Amino acid sequence: MSDSLVAELQRRILNGRIPIGSWLRHEAIAEEFGVSRTPVREALRVLQAQGIVTITKNRGALVEGLSGRDIRELGEVRAELEGLAASRAAEHITDSGLSELRTAWTEFESALDRDDVAKTELERLWSDANSRFHRAVLEGSDSRQLIITITEISRRLPSSSSFTIYARSSRLMRENLQQHRDVADAIGAHDPRAARQAMSIHIRSTAEHLARWAEDNDR
Repeated sequence: MSDSLVAELQRRILNGRIPIGSWLRHEAIAEEFGVSRTPVREALRVLQAQGIVTITKNRGALVEGLSGRDIRELGEVRAELEGLAASRAAEHITDSGLSELRTAWTEFESALDRDDVAKTELERLWSDANSRFHRAVLEGSDSRQLIITITEISRRLPSSSSFTIYARSSRLMRENLQQHRDVADAIGAHDPRAARQAMSIHIRSTAEHLARWAEDNDR
C-alpha cells in the first residue's frame, strides 16, 4: 500500500495536481485512500528520502517537487539503463514478448482517434499501454538485475506522470507514439544498436518535456 501511495503522490506532484509549496497532511491522505496512517507515514518518508517532500513534525510534509535538473539527471540515468534493456531485448525477446510490444498501444490509438473518449479514460489507456510496453522491454532483456535497477529508478520518475504533458499537444502525443514504434521496430528487427538508440531518444525526450514543464510551473 505504501508503494502505491508513493507512486500516486509522485504522479500528482509531477503533473501539478498537488502544487509545489503545498502541505500533505497524514489524516487527509489516510481518509482519501481509506488506509491507516501507517502506510501514509511510510510513503511520506520515501518521498522525503527522494527529496520530493520535507516532513515537519506536527505539520505534515511540505511539497518540494523535483527540479528541472533532477528530472534531467534521472532521465539521463534511465535512458542509459533502458537503452541497455532495449538492446538486450533485441537479442533475447520471445515471440510473445514481441507481440506484446507491437500490440500494447493498439487500444489507446483507437481511443485517441475518437471524439467521445473522456480525458480520464484516455489517461488510463495511455498509462496501461505505456506500462505494458516498458514491462515487455524489461522482461525481454532477460536480465534480473537490470529489471530491479530500472524499477527502482522509475519509482523516482514515474513514466505515467508524463501524460499531462502529452495531453496538451496532439503533436507531442503522436511523437510519443512514434518513439514507441521506433523502439518496437528496432527490437523486432533484432538490431541491438538501433533499439538502444531509439529507447534512449524516447526516455531523454520525455524527461526534457517533464523538466521544462516543472521549470515553467515553478516560476
